[in-house]
Amino acid sequence: MAQSFKHIEVTCPNCGEIKVIRIPEAIFIQKKFGTIKIQIPINAVCPRHQFIVFVDTKGIIRGYEKIDVQIVSLSHETESEVTRSINLRSLIRIFGVYGIFSLIHAKIFNYPSYILKEDNFEYSEDLLNVIGDNILPETYRGNKTIFLLEESDITKIKVKDKNALIMDTHQHIFQTPWTTKLKFEEEIIKRAIEIIDEEEQLKLLQQDIINFIKEVNYAISILEVVYEIYDIDLIIKVSKALSIKKISNYRLNLIKEFITQNVSRKLASKIKNRVGEFLSVI
Repeated sequence: MAQSFKHIEVTCPNCGEIKVIRIPEAIFIQKKFGTIKIQIPINAVCPRHQFIVFVDTKGIIRGYEKIDVQIVSLSHETESEVTRSINLRSLIRIFGVYGIFSLIHAKIFNYPSYILKEDNFEYSEDLLNVIGDNILPETYRGNKTIFLLEESDITKIKVKDKNALIMDTHQHIFQTPWTTKLKFEEEIIKRAIEIIDEEEQLKLLQQDIINFIKEVNYAISILEVVYEIYDIDLIIKVSKALSIKKISNYRLNLIKEFITQNVSRKLASKIKNRVGEFLSVI
């Protein structure tokens, strides 16, 4: 049976250019997911920008998100070499930039990832998990978190885990278990993709994640010896001890998310917000 499509008018959130795009009807038939994230690459709507469009299961656009990462154009010869090997650029071409942000976030923060794969998808679960492990410090490696689903029809999948990333190899993201903005992942990918050498790209990703986990580990050492601590006090202690620029509230929320997912929800709950406590008693 021929695949049918829904036509949706999309507006670039950067420049306002408008174009109608086609999205498979099958995505909207299922009712399991509230909002689907669809990656719009450069030239799909406008020649300069890529972005995410949030579409509900009725095909109504609920919002947009800009992506400020540009992939350097490759010659046909170089592109064919890239697709034969697995590296950051080839993964971006398969999953899209936002898909890679999501997979990296899921790997760092220990969320299971389910990928609906098409028949000609050439990489195995084991290989994808090894690549994911390679960006983590050794202590946090070894968990199999990426699972490939042979069923490519979103209407037929059976994933009961609400705390999972669910996506396909056509750059559609059906479920993300976090509410966090992926600014950290965008920042480290943006830095890495500017480097031509593939091994250096990986090393840079590793180093950025190691630096983040150093902050996590120091935060853990504080939380283990206190009954509770206000977020602003933890920010000051971590920043001062590691001699780094004062970490942001966003960064602290990532630290809390990491501890919750990888170490202990109870330990993470020791981090209190003074403003939130004040508002709760009003």
